[in-house]
Amino acid sequence: MRPLFCAFSAIALLALAGCADNQASSYQQGPMLGATPAATDDTLPPDQNVASLPPPSQAVSTGVSNLDISAFADPAGFRAMDATSQAQASSAQYYALQFGRVGAARTWTGDNNVTGSVNVGPFVKVNNRDCRDFTNIVNVGSKSYTKRGTACRGDDGQWAVGTANAMAPAAASGVGAAG
Repeated sequence: MRPLFCAFSAIALLALAGCADNQASSYQQGPMLGATPAATDDTLPPDQNVASLPPPSQAVSTGVSNLDISAFADPAGFRAMDATSQAQASSAQYYALQFGRVGAARTWTGDNNVTGSVNVGPFVKVNNRDCRDFTNIVNVGSKSYTKRGTACRGDDGQWAVGTANAMAPAAASGVGAAG
């Protein structure tokens, strides 16, 4: 039985070896589905070099720290937040704007019974900028403070409420102006 097993193993190996030698065929496999070729310096715009871009984690931490949460929260709710709550709210606001799905609330919990959530709308283009409607709710004990607005991402990647450059045509045309 052992010699028969060895013979079958040898035949199988020879058959596989014969397949490996047949590389003269014209078939060449392309990239795998979803695979992206590595970017080279000549495929990027002249002002962007892969080596000069910050790592994604650094870009996110910079975005969170540069977000002014006072502009996104109701003033009374903002005054009730301590530094920890403000940091949690700022992080939730940034992540909701940058990565959030429509209708999926981003919640946060701070100190002293302060919690909150952020909901965002779909991305829309306003003057060639990414903008999103948002609803920011701050809960302090049994009181709830809500602020709704539109935030736009500037050229520097920072989110701001009602950015003047992004909203200028609507304001200039008198849309939404009180008379």
